[in-house]
Amino acid sequence: MKFYVTALVASVVLLVLFPSPGHCLSSIKIEASDIANTAQRIFQTTTTALQAPPTPLSITTTTEHILAIGDNDDIESRFTSFVLRNARSSQLNRLLRDDRETYITTASFLSSKIPRSELPNVQDIPHPRSEEIPFVISADETDYLGRQLVPDCTVPDTPAGENFAEALLLEITRNIYAGQTGMKRNKIPGIKGLIEEMRCYMLSAEGADPLNQQESLLQTLFALMTPVLPPFYRIFMGWKVPSKESNDPEWLVNLGQRLGLEEGKNYGPAFYAPLLTSIVAPFVFGFLVGPARVNLRSDGEFGGLVVDKCKFLQESSCKGMCLHSCKLPAQDLFNGLGLPLRVSPNFDSQECQWSFGEAAPQVEDDSTWPQGCLNGCGTREAVAEMRRSGVEDAKLANCY
Repeated sequence: MKFYVTALVASVVLLVLFPSPGHCLSSIKIEASDIANTAQRIFQTTTTALQAPPTPLSITTTTEHILAIGDNDDIESRFTSFVLRNARSSQLNRLLRDDRETYITTASFLSSKIPRSELPNVQDIPHPRSEEIPFVISADETDYLGRQLVPDCTVPDTPAGENFAEALLLEITRNIYAGQTGMKRNKIPGIKGLIEEMRCYMLSAEGADPLNQQESLLQTLFALMTPVLPPFYRIFMGWKVPSKESNDPEWLVNLGQRLGLEEGKNYGPAFYAPLLTSIVAPFVFGFLVGPARVNLRSDGEFGGLVVDKCKFLQESSCKGMCLHSCKLPAQDLFNGLGLPLRVSPNFDSQECQWSFGEAAPQVEDDSTWPQGCLNGCGTREAVAEMRRSGVEDAKLANCY
């Protein structure tokens, strides 16, 4: 009713301000009728989509409606497409929460029709660009432990450039890491230089032990956070009482005791911690892993982010370095801060899902973690040579 009243008032104003022959009134009536019909069509289409249940059929139907609109640039098409995309997003979100297996099947079937950025979670969803690079396994079909090789990434590389701020942070990181490991700095700039230094440490007598790799990176991350951020995060995000074991400032530990709180007790994490951390993390760790965006965790809850193309994994091509110099240290860092984290790399696409608030299983119990070395790993032969040279087998578990 409000629409028709508005249209009537507008028509009267036009007639008063711009008196014209009778055919103008007819034109105004036609335009008002067209607007009413357009509004009715938009209302019917969007209402149907918004009320549709989160099923594979309804998601496919909504997707086909979006594709039918195509690149039409009129107001009706743009508005309808906008509403339908939001309706589809809601359907996908609900399906992910209700039935992850059905979500994976549906999203995989529609992976070439739905932009990857519009999927609420991309874990286990084939990348549509994977077909651009054919998979070729090397003649050596097993690694140095006799395990089947893991196929290389089949998505084209993304340039791993850094802006001024990222380059500065990388320089700071490399200096800290060199201090932790005792390794000399090389002259290679940026992330490639850092990865080469990590590779050299991994192939050293000390770094051959995965635990040393993990500890060096973990202490580097803590140093980057400065002495201020860890206690702040533990208190306000992890809801964890300050403790000497966590190396919290003595005055904070004493304050907690005066308040009658049990030292080191974890009351959290806070209900808002996973979401807030996922929003902030891309700005904090982006210089190491590349651009990332907020999404949902694999269980459909808030607290997820996905790295679209991990430059660390892209430049290293080493599953062991990914595990011991990224995944496990990052998980240990946030566990120590009071918030569980699961890091799930996709070696086919080199995407990486970070799920804050989700506990990570042990690597040996994680069915999603492949066993052998990457086919194109540049350190596989070097590790095999170390093994032949007599380095303890326990220190060569660089790939699980």
